[in-house]
Amino acid sequence: TTADGRFYIYSKEDNGFTLRNTVTVDFKVWGIEFVGNTLYAIVDTTNMLASFDNFLSNNTDGMVSATKTVMVEGIVRTHGLDYDGGTMVLTDIGDAGSDADGGLHVITDFDSKFNNTMDAGTLALSDQMRISGAATLLGNPVNVAYDADSDMIYVAELANGGGRVLAFDDASNASGNATPAVNNMLSGVSAVYFED
Repeated sequence: TTADGRFYIYSKEDNGFTLRNTVTVDFKVWGIEFVGNTLYAIVDTTNMLASFDNFLSNNTDGMVSATKTVMVEGIVRTHGLDYDGGTMVLTDIGDAGSDADGGLHVITDFDSKFNNTMDAGTLALSDQMRISGAATLLGNPVNVAYDADSDMIYVAELANGGGRVLAFDDASNASGNATPAVNNMLSGVSAVYFED
C-alpha cells in the first residue's frame, strides 16, 4: 500500500506554532476527530473509519499504523465526522457526481459500539440511524458538526443547490427522510464548526 496520508503535528508556542513532527499513514486521510487521546480518521474514498490510540505519543517523524479500522455499513463514501456526548455523526457523500444521494449516520453510544467491533470488522447498520432521502437535501455532505446539548447536527452540503448549510434537530432520534430545520444557501461551502 502506498503511504498517502500525513498528519502534521504542531506545538503551540508563545509566539505561534512550531511543527513538532510529521506522521505518515498508509491511506488517504479526509476528516479527523479527537475523542480523548484517540484520533479518529476517515479513510478517503471508502466507508472506513480508522482509530489511533494515544496518537500524540507519536512524537517523531515516521509511519504509524491505525490501531483499528472498521467498515461502516450503509456508507458509500464517508467524508466528515464529529463526536459529542457519546454520539458520533458521519457523513456519506455517496456518488461524488450526484447531488441527491448523500446521508448522515448517527451512532449513539459510539464508544461501546466501536469498541465491540473487531479490527477490519463492520459496524452494523442496525447500530446506527441513517438520515437520507430527497427531503433531507443531502447530496455531498462534506463536513458535519454535532452539538449534544441541543441535539443538533450542522452540515456543510457542497453539491445540492450549489451549496447549503443544513441543520437537523432531534438528531439522536432522527432517521429516514428528515426535513432540515435550517436550510441556508451558501455556494461552495466545505466546512462547518460549532463552538459550545
